Amino acid sequence: MTAQKFLTAFGDIFERIQSTQMENIHTAATWVAEAMAKERLGVLFGTGHSFIPTMDISPRIGSYPGWLPIHEISTSYIARNTGDMGLRQSLFLEKVEGFGKVVLQNYALTPDDVMIVVSNSGVNTMGVEVAMEAKKMGLKTVGVTSLVHSKAGTSYHSSGKKLFEVVDLVIDNCVPAGDALVDVDGFPAKVGASSTIAGCIILQALASETASLLAQKGIVRPVFPSHNDKLSEEENHKMIDRWYEEDSKLLKKALR
Repeated sequence: MTAQKFLTAFGDIFERIQSTQMENIHTAATWVAEAMAKERLGVLFGTGHSFIPTMDISPRIGSYPGWLPIHEISTSYIARNTGDMGLRQSLFLEKVEGFGKVVLQNYALTPDDVMIVVSNSGVNTMGVEVAMEAKKMGLKTVGVTSLVHSKAGTSYHSSGKKLFEVVDLVIDNCVPAGDALVDVDGFPAKVGASSTIAGCIILQALASETASLLAQKGIVRPVFPSHNDKLSEEENHKMIDRWYEEDSKLLKKALR
């Protein structure tokens, strides 16, 4: 069964993440926890499908204030394949040099923040540029990328550098070159993309580790709860109100 082939292949990726990337995930979480302890932010950026893991951190059930996903709609939301907000535009814009720098001008980031850039290929201009600009501003930078895929590719940035070459810390998503995992007889290429799932797993692991480190510091943030969780309806509403209040307070510091 082809579905089982995909799950088996992705299981191998998951095991490699667990066996090789936990130290770097812990280091990144330590940096973010230090930032949040100063009431600063873990900033998240990705284009195309690499945006999805950043949105999976926040806002959503289980999220807590202190994360800032940069929602640049023109490169992160593809409404349809053609027409307005189409795939062609997004694929073009993420390769335009200077666009990432303009996007960051909307934010009042400081060296106490941490920038986390997700890019499976690690070669698109915008992700590389955002990481480079963040470093210029003094931020610690983390790249979530496929090392084997990136090393086989060619950077679109004028520097010739790829994401893993410009960040302070690399978390390898352990996805094979090409991203897709499964051969199907009669199809011209593999199907079953894996990088988005791997990215979501890594960032959720990072968020969980960060929460644990914050708790060790005596810092507890409100969590956006599930309506099916153990809280009463009244407690649920109070927690959500606290979540919005705390999130708004932190994000105001980062918006120009």
